[in-house]
Amino acid sequence: MKQTLHNLSGSPVAAQPLWRNRDFVLASSARFIATAGMGAVIISVMLHLQNLAAAGQTAVAGPWLVAAYLLCSALPLVLLAPWAGRLADTRDSRTLATASSVAGAAPSARPRPTKVGIPQGEDVSASVVEVPAPPSVLEAGRTYVGIVHLPEGRRIELGGIVWSEAEPRALLNDRIVATDGYVEGFTVAKIEENRVALEKDGMTIYLVLKSAR
Repeated sequence: MKQTLHNLSGSPVAAQPLWRNRDFVLASSARFIATAGMGAVIISVMLHLQNLAAAGQTAVAGPWLVAAYLLCSALPLVLLAPWAGRLADTRDSRTLATASSVAGAAPSARPRPTKVGIPQGEDVSASVVEVPAPPSVLEAGRTYVGIVHLPEGRRIELGGIVWSEAEPRALLNDRIVATDGYVEGFTVAKIEENRVALEKDGMTIYLVLKSAR
């Protein structure tokens, strides 16, 4: 043990309440703040994964994404526990605590991007960012050709249809989606030979192939 368990000199040591120990109070307070912050991060990430799955932006269901995230979070603890215990027994505790805290904070210490002014007359054609198209006017029963633009720069684009009476498929936003699938918060209600019916909040819109015009 690294700590001295007995007073070798034989002189009595006055008992001191634990909450008056400065090192204990500092370590406990820091641990509480770190645990609370990590818990908030975990909950935020899980909610974000659920929202992505609900919007149809992932090919995996939300519960599976959350399970995979929690598994990845637990793997370092399981894999590194034997070596961490050995280090804790053979190295200074304060040094280990400081080093682990710095290592944990390093990934989030990325420098913020700096805005750079572009001189007048300089050719910036290679760095021009395409401005998203304005959102389409969503009306129940309306038919859109090839693509429908949604708020916040989102879109639903119909790339193709693999038609069969039993199991039709549609290529939406570069993903193969079946009937009752989800894309950008819309449900694929029906897939026909040249168009797809999308439903959301009781409203149905249609996407037709560009070649079907």
